[in-house]
Amino acid sequence: MEEIKQLAALLDYMIKHNEEHAEEVKEYAGKAKALGNEEAQEDIEKGVALLTQSNEMLKKARARLG
Repeated sequence: MEEIKQLAALLDYMIKHNEEHAEEVKEYAGKAKALGNEEAQEDIEKGVALLTQSNEMLKKARARLG
């Protein structure tokens, strides 16, 4: 039972951590656009979308732990 609580706490931490980094990375997309590099902007935005999808899976796993 204690191991489940520890795992849940780690997932809570990672979910929050990832959300903060996703916001930061979104800013990089804006910087790439401002520099005139729309391809880099698109790649960064796709990376953020993948990070968001990953976080959704972590949330699902966390919910299953109770």
